[in-house]
Amino acid sequence: MAIFGITARYVWFAVPMTGFFIGKFLDDMETERMISWRDKSALYGGRVVQGDPPSWP
Repeated sequence: MAIFGITARYVWFAVPMTGFFIGKFLDDMETERMISWRDKSALYGGRVVQGDPPSWP
């Protein structure tokens, strides 16, 4: 039985995929936020010279 064209098969596919994409979006936003602090920590930064590659991607 389809309500507004939404079937059980669609729900079993759409709900997990929606959760995956929301989680990926949040993870990407957290990665972008953490990149702004890359190599600025006194504990993990070490001696970073201008032009050196970052210590972590």
